[in-house]
Amino acid sequence: MQKSNTSTSDIPQTEIKDAYKYDSFSKYINSTEFKQSKFSPICIFCSFHDSVPLMDDGSFRSCKKCKRNFKAKFF
Repeated sequence: MQKSNTSTSDIPQTEIKDAYKYDSFSKYINSTEFKQSKFSPICIFCSFHDSVPLMDDGSFRSCKKCKRNFKAKFF
């Protein structure tokens, strides 16, 4: 039996703090207007109007009522 040439231990792992970082050459994505976008605090599951940001930019949130985590929509 031959040993497989692929191994997951050879693949570098992404740190959790870097998982949602993005780099782009696009002038539209890198603009300050895009990075300072406002995200809605309204839960997409139960429509409760109060949630807690899970990321610094507020794009991922946790609902205070139903306790679900969700990707927030733009205002």
